[in-house]
Amino acid sequence: MKASSTRSLLKVALLSLVAVFGITMSGTFSLAESATAKKADKGESASKKAETGIIDPTDINSVIYLDTSGKPAGVGDPNRPPSVAYRAGRGWHPAALGSAKLPRDRYGLIDWAKIVQENLIKPKPSLDPAEEEMEPMDMDVLIPAKGDFVDDVIYPHKIHTYWLKCEVCHPQIFEPSAGSNNMSMVGIVNGQWCGRCHSKVAFPLTDCKRCHSSPKPKAKK
Repeated sequence: MKASSTRSLLKVALLSLVAVFGITMSGTFSLAESATAKKADKGESASKKAETGIIDPTDINSVIYLDTSGKPAGVGDPNRPPSVAYRAGRGWHPAALGSAKLPRDRYGLIDWAKIVQENLIKPKPSLDPAEEEMEPMDMDVLIPAKGDFVDDVIYPHKIHTYWLKCEVCHPQIFEPSAGSNNMSMVGIVNGQWCGRCHSKVAFPLTDCKRCHSSPKPKAKK
């Protein structure tokens, strides 16, 4: 009697498990079918949009708001860049410059002075369209070199004032009076005077003859 009762209880337990498992699987299949149906509806809706060619501007998941990785690109804040591509486009692109047919110096670097002199480019004077353009100051300054065996420097204001305003250099970097700037190559190499730009955004200091271009006068016998 005891064994019979145990077997009965086991049967009831097994039947209960089967029933619960069946209900669970039935619910799972129902959810999966529902998700599949929704996906199909969404796909059908997307295909209809593609067929009509109409893009909903209020849909933040629309392709017009996505970057190349498929993520939303700067929606909702007009003060921020619209996408990663925008920021990349404003960056430095040496590969693009390298492929351009631009004049080079003897180091293979782009010769920006020659580009200006040959009128290959015409930059705007300012980001402000109302600002008036000033004519470059055409004045060369002879700077005697301290060494006896080094040619003197001819500093051309014209090419510098084509790119820069006078107050960029005067008086913070150069005192605008003859003999007031006790320049040295050591100081220039360390970023003073001409070294503020050259070897950084201008041609390198190793191109000596670009600056030391005036032969020293012969010593009197």
